[in-house]
Amino acid sequence: MADMLTIGSTAANTFKTALDVTSHNVANVSTDGYSRQRAEISSNTPNIVGTAFLGGGSAVDLIQRIQADYVQTQLYTTNSGVERFSNQLQMSTQVEGIVASNDEGIQEFLQRFYDSLQNLADNPTSSTSRQLVLDEAGNLESHINNLSTILNDTQQQVNTQIEDLTNEVNTRLEVVQTINNQVSRALASGTQPPNDLLDQRDQAILELSSYVDIKTYPQQDGRIDIHTANGRLPLLSDNTLTRLEAGLGEYRDENRTEVYMSIGDQREIITDYLTGGALGGVIDFRSNMLDKTQNDLGVTLNALTASTNWQHYQGWDLNGEAGQEFFAPLNTNVIGHVDNKGTEDGSSFIVSFRPYFDPAIYPTANGIYRGQGENPPYDSDNIGTTASDQPVDMAAKEGFLKGALDSIGNMRPEEYEITAIDTNGDGTVDGFNMRIRGEKEFLTFEQETVIGVDPNLLEPRFATSQGITFELDPAVLANIEVGDQYLVQPHKDILADFEKVIEDPTAIAARGQSQLDTDGDGDLGNEVPAPAAYGDNVNMANMASLYNKKLMFSDGGGTATETIMGGYSTMATNVGMYVRGSDIQLTAQENVHQQILMQRESISGVSLDEEAANLMRYQQAYEAAAQIIATSQSIFQTLLGAVRG
Repeated sequence: MADMLTIGSTAANTFKTALDVTSHNVANVSTDGYSRQRAEISSNTPNIVGTAFLGGGSAVDLIQRIQADYVQTQLYTTNSGVERFSNQLQMSTQVEGIVASNDEGIQEFLQRFYDSLQNLADNPTSSTSRQLVLDEAGNLESHINNLSTILNDTQQQVNTQIEDLTNEVNTRLEVVQTINNQVSRALASGTQPPNDLLDQRDQAILELSSYVDIKTYPQQDGRIDIHTANGRLPLLSDNTLTRLEAGLGEYRDENRTEVYMSIGDQREIITDYLTGGALGGVIDFRSNMLDKTQNDLGVTLNALTASTNWQHYQGWDLNGEAGQEFFAPLNTNVIGHVDNKGTEDGSSFIVSFRPYFDPAIYPTANGIYRGQGENPPYDSDNIGTTASDQPVDMAAKEGFLKGALDSIGNMRPEEYEITAIDTNGDGTVDGFNMRIRGEKEFLTFEQETVIGVDPNLLEPRFATSQGITFELDPAVLANIEVGDQYLVQPHKDILADFEKVIEDPTAIAARGQSQLDTDGDGDLGNEVPAPAAYGDNVNMANMASLYNKKLMFSDGGGTATETIMGGYSTMATNVGMYVRGSDIQLTAQENVHQQILMQRESISGVSLDEEAANLMRYQQAYEAAAQIIATSQSIFQTLLGAVRG
């Protein structure tokens, strides 16, 4: 009788537990991250009566959490990808609307500017046509300045987002760390796994994967270690949290927020290692979209500025004066590294467009040739405002223009890092190496890298590469230590500094060179530069023709491959390709993520139909167990009555 009562009692407890588990499933059908649970029922150890084995009823061995680790891991990865490309697409679409729009965009302003040059070429003495050129140049300047402001604001928005997302990562890591401790204690003190805690931890890790790419590593004590950067950098190891930090980069004046991590006793920048989640998306957008857009647009503006100015120098204005600067030429300083040991902050460096010409081939009357003066990059006293500043003959002057246009073709949309070096081993700086930012190989300079004063140039100079000249007064070398680094951003800087400098309509140099053979030798190349007749339009026609002239991105043979408009189109195409690529990647990631979610749901999700069936089954089993108990009690009472009777 006792065996029957025991069996009934254990069965009732078993099915009561099963009903509790089923009810818990139903209650959490809409809980994010919840994994269906199941009561694992098994037969108790049988009783041996003589030679017979009599059953001992049933019991719940384990409350099983229905979950697949490999699916959960895939879920982290796909979720990280979705958030990355979602952020990339959102921010890049914003830039695309700003930059690549054809509605009153840069392309239209450029077209109108070149149209005004052609209009002036048709009417070279017209004051209205001259004013129209200045007005269209001003409109282009205004549009570029507005665009530059918006792009800079976007850079600041990126800085803010990186800081906010870094804080979110740390907050999610703290949650996982707390749950890790709770899981470890629960496993150490109990026989049942803490299923709900495990679900909460999985959900917290899933939320973490929305912000940064992660890899998880389960530990024997039930904790989970979390690494980022494809598993290289620990965020949570042995339940010790390594926080991410957001701060200004190594070139502080760049005002660029980077992500740092303390590894050992070193605080290192890890920005470029973060490739997933919202943080990875923002970082990728900044590097491959925003920075690239600014540099692509900047190199186009540098090409526009340099080509317009150097063609303008070829001409003569209504007053018979040589053409001056039309747009403000590139003239920017560099940014010093935060760890530099010397006191030079970079302001003594001069970065400009200063084409190199061999004085032996292109001499001038006073030894100073176009663009080379004591006050770089272009001083108004020696760029052709007097006859003595002009090249000695027209061939030399035309050679200057050819050299300038060739240098424009060498420009590339890059940023550069300069490092002070000691080549003679005496511990002092006697030269510099330069490389493209992010690259390991040093650039090959078009001129010998020498710090010193070249008597032919009448100025300090140390290198020209990719169409850009980098200069430094040797007097400040004592302020620079070996290993000091500097950042140069010539194409981003032109965005902020782009402006027309010519204000007087009569100063527009529409006239070309005189074609008079004064010495009668039949050679115009050896003639002293002089203005053509009043009303001549040759130089303005040449300026207008720059619209169709290939000036940019010279190939290996030195032949330019793109026009100014083509340079802009390259930028617009790159913007569109990035947006399109992000859109395609997002769609692909969303599809994969949805499949993984469906797979998880098929394994771990709560089915109300299935749980309703379980409720009925376990309820009936529970009632039957109760009937066993009732029957056992009735038999026992009958037996007691018989004994008493």
